[in-house]
Amino acid sequence: MRIRLVLLAALALRCALVAAYAHAVVGMRVFPGTLTFPDPGVTDELDLNYAGAALSPVPGESAPYARTLALSDSKTLTPRLAMSVGTDYQYASGGALPKGFGNLALGLDYRLWKSDSQETLVTGALNESLGNTGSHGVGTTYSVFSPTLLFGRGLGDLPSAWRDLRPLAISGIIAPNIPSAAGIPKSLTWGLSVQYSLPYLQSYVRDVGLRAPFNNLVPLVEFPMQTYTSGPYAGQTLGTINPGVVWIGHYGQIGIEATLPINRASGHGLGVILGVGFYFDDIYPHTLGAPLFPTTPEPL
Repeated sequence: MRIRLVLLAALALRCALVAAYAHAVVGMRVFPGTLTFPDPGVTDELDLNYAGAALSPVPGESAPYARTLALSDSKTLTPRLAMSVGTDYQYASGGALPKGFGNLALGLDYRLWKSDSQETLVTGALNESLGNTGSHGVGTTYSVFSPTLLFGRGLGDLPSAWRDLRPLAISGIIAPNIPSAAGIPKSLTWGLSVQYSLPYLQSYVRDVGLRAPFNNLVPLVEFPMQTYTSGPYAGQTLGTINPGVVWIGHYGQIGIEATLPINRASGHGLGVILGVGFYFDDIYPHTLGAPLFPTTPEPL
């Protein structure tokens, strides 16, 4: 039982990292790319992530430390439609887990709704982890299909009496995970981030005198979760609470978060996630960062 939970925890960590972490812009709001689940942005971006965490220990043994390196790339086809591809590499201390690449993940994102005045974005996505595309013992022989809903909402429209709360924003994800093979447990990925944008505070609320690099920081807390909905672990939720900060530049971002497991099955002790994102839509706005099929954006 404990060994299976260790593997489930590693699976949850791996699935959380194989995604596109694109930044999103709506009105005056910039949603930075969160480190554990995608933001509702349809953009051109390349992301690199590292995650390290101690897994749940087996009785009588020390807790193994698992590490995951993830790479993802998102490419716009039209201003509202993007495709993504990603994979990761897993390894752990003491040979506690198999070493190698996870399955290749493909995604198609479509912006459903955008409101500049309400700083709101809603995006639908179709994501699939392709079976038999990873290393033996790491990748699975079955595929996992995940229809996904992503959303972001800034609080910039709060009344003036609450102006210091205007830099706040939330983003989230809801995604059922449906394996292609019978007998494999189904699960639900869900998560939320709470962000406070210091660039927004400085530029659109009031100048509090912050200077570089602090004027480009976005403190945030992420809550990535995965709940099993069938099989022997039905009702079991794995997840972490991740306080951290993201630095936003014109051409990219750098983020760091601590990971605090919500229960024994989710890990053991403090972990860390590091992420770097490159905004190709800003670095190469007329070439690599431009939609393949540019059209006149709809007024949404």
